[in-house]
Amino acid sequence: MKLIFLIVIVCGLTFPSVRITLAALLESSSDYLYESAKREKSFIPYWLKKVRND
Repeated sequence: MKLIFLIVIVCGLTFPSVRITLAALLESSSDYLYESAKREKSFIPYWLKKVRND
């Protein structure tokens, strides 16, 4: 099963449209992570402090 999954991924990456879509998804998710890190909303001590204050 793992081998079939790997073959499907490799074959999918041979198509330029799949690679472009994957690159766009990775770029948008990296932008979200950078913004989240800047606001420290994904930072664990931020959430712990917020829970303590509530």
